Amino acid sequence: MTLRWVTAGVVGAALLGVYLSWTAWVLPVGLAALAAGVLLRVLKKFAPARWVLLGAGIALLWLTVYGAMVRAPAQALESRTVPIQGEVLQWPEETLYGARLYLKAGEPGGKPVKALFYGERDLLSLRPGDRIETVAECSPANRIQGEETFYYAGQGYFLQMKPRDEITVLPPEGFSLRTSLTLLAGTIMDQIDRLYPQQEAGFLRALLMGDKSGLEDIDQNHFNRVGLGHVVVISGFHVSVLMGFLALFLNPKKKRNVAVILLLLVAFCCMTGSDPGTVRATVLCALAMLAPLVGRSYDSITGLCAALLLLLAWNPWAVANAGLQFSFLSTLGILVFGLKWYGTWRARVPERGRKWAAPWLACAAVSLSAMVFTVPLSGLYFGQFSLVSPLANLCTEWAVVLAFLGGAVSLVAGALFPPLGQALAAVVALPVDYFYWFSRTASGWSLAALRLDIGLYAGWVVFVYGVLILCLWRINRYPDRHLPVALPVGACAVTLAAAVLFTVYQAQRHDLTFRLLDVGQGQCVVVTSGSARAMIDCGGTKDPGDTAATYVQSLGRSRLDLLILTHYHNDHAGGVLELLERVKVGAIVAPDVDPDSDLRQAIAARAAQLDIPMHYITENTDLTLGKAEITLYAPVTGGGDSNEQCLSVLCQANGWEALLTGDMPLETEELLVAREDLPQVDLLVAGHHGSKYATSETLLAAVDPDAVAISVGYNNYGHPTPETLGRIQAQGAAVYRTDYEGHIIFTAPEGEES
Repeated sequence: MTLRWVTAGVVGAALLGVYLSWTAWVLPVGLAALAAGVLLRVLKKFAPARWVLLGAGIALLWLTVYGAMVRAPAQALESRTVPIQGEVLQWPEETLYGARLYLKAGEPGGKPVKALFYGERDLLSLRPGDRIETVAECSPANRIQGEETFYYAGQGYFLQMKPRDEITVLPPEGFSLRTSLTLLAGTIMDQIDRLYPQQEAGFLRALLMGDKSGLEDIDQNHFNRVGLGHVVVISGFHVSVLMGFLALFLNPKKKRNVAVILLLLVAFCCMTGSDPGTVRATVLCALAMLAPLVGRSYDSITGLCAALLLLLAWNPWAVANAGLQFSFLSTLGILVFGLKWYGTWRARVPERGRKWAAPWLACAAVSLSAMVFTVPLSGLYFGQFSLVSPLANLCTEWAVVLAFLGGAVSLVAGALFPPLGQALAAVVALPVDYFYWFSRTASGWSLAALRLDIGLYAGWVVFVYGVLILCLWRINRYPDRHLPVALPVGACAVTLAAAVLFTVYQAQRHDLTFRLLDVGQGQCVVVTSGSARAMIDCGGTKDPGDTAATYVQSLGRSRLDLLILTHYHNDHAGGVLELLERVKVGAIVAPDVDPDSDLRQAIAARAAQLDIPMHYITENTDLTLGKAEITLYAPVTGGGDSNEQCLSVLCQANGWEALLTGDMPLETEELLVAREDLPQVDLLVAGHHGSKYATSETLLAAVDPDAVAISVGYNNYGHPTPETLGRIQAQGAAVYRTDYEGHIIFTAPEGEES
């Protein structure tokens, strides 16, 4: 129990020390907490409080020491361009614009620090252990897509570097066990690529080695939506499966076998990147095996605390690592609730059926209990809750176990006798294909995942937690009284149905609702009129296809009557292919321009496969969407780039009107105004995400909007520019921005057109 209180103090203090921007308090408060804990220890008073204070004091002092030893050297290089020498720690990763290396690097003769190094794609040929020399520009590694983040700090990387001179590559220097294990991991992944087709190889590389580079983004979104994302992140699940497999051949009650098992588990942990979940599971397995050998009882929660303290001793900033938070909270839920739930459910099954029901009950208990503490975290990080996750885990766990063990066996067999490895690979591919099929199918279900910022879904989640707390209170207060499971389960089911019905009603009760989704630097607009639903564009930097599909499905129906594309650039149509995988689309309309565009051809090909009619607009077209009217203005030019040939879209109902012009530049806007009799509108969606080359004075004067919405995210273009904002302000329109406000909703007034 003492270790639990110490861990609570360490974690609480570490979270405050990392997340609070002002850090001058860390050392004095740490000393004060330590002194208070020692005083209470001497006085033998308030045992829990003194251990919490001691833990907090130790954590804050270690944050100070770690900052001086690790973070300060990195900060000393910030905003400087210096000659550096570095060693490659991991296999390079491909990025959108080149390659990313994980280095231990610094100035010649200086203290090396862990740094992210961004360069050209030719760096992808480097191997762990290789050394580089160059001149690099150094900056903090604390931003992703312009947003402050602790993602890299949680892995011990506080610095990023970009080359400013020729890069000299040197061979490895001496032997390193860590490098050797990383190289072995690369050899194993090469063997996977030789034995398996591309899709199956990508999955097994992730499943066996934690390398997700072979997975398509769309498939990773499917996994995350249905609550299976943990499968392709090396975690305690994989270590547990490996431990169980080894225990079949090596009796863990013998000391020699324990040493061999631990050696293999540690090697697996190092090869796969030593993620928090892997380290946690390895420590738990080690303690569980060692405890009986030294005559001690094993307490799983105490073991969990020991694993957490070990990780924070290695890097206290890891407390901000989302992977660590999810891993430990899910395990805590399993340890606190899972075993009890499994025992209770199993006892209620007739004795004859217990043998067959036990695996399914265990899977259900683990899946549900793992969510107890992680659902709020998922809402905080991702804004959604996977409703189908327990079912998905129940239906796929067997396939994952077979793929993991079968994949490992096929690799060994393939190394010894390639034909046998290929034969086994053909069999192992079957559960992998099933996993893909199930995740893609379940991802297309309405309400598979709920957006917590829509309707009453967040309130429903709070209600479920309230029911759980009441049930726990009743069990503790009246342990001898039987609690009918149907009552709390029924209450949660009924309130979920009520939340869904209310959300659907809210979404459909207006004659016209215009929703700009926050998709980063891009554009995606959902237009609804009653039960009719359309989408204008689907592109951006924040998983636009996944964002749009999840939003639509959270409204209670996995269908769009119409998809309108203004043009074929990624920031407006890059998410369409994923959207089509998840949501049924009645028809697609788009301009007949840019025939050589790869994206246009891919969308047209996929639409043909799904029997979705695709209409190309060459003249103005009027459409009806429920009680709303949509006017599509054909491109006003027949040449130039795609931006100049955008469709413009006017939506109107009950006298309320909204105009959207895509990425149309100033000169083309003037042609549109000259050609069309544009009405005065209530809402104008700023062209080209607020670029100074769009939303001209001519257009603003012609449509005189009451409000201008800007769909924008982090970018290097300066969008929205001061020039554009100045023109809008001069026109007297209110400004709304998705980068500030997230999803933005505009609703037409009720009643007849005035």
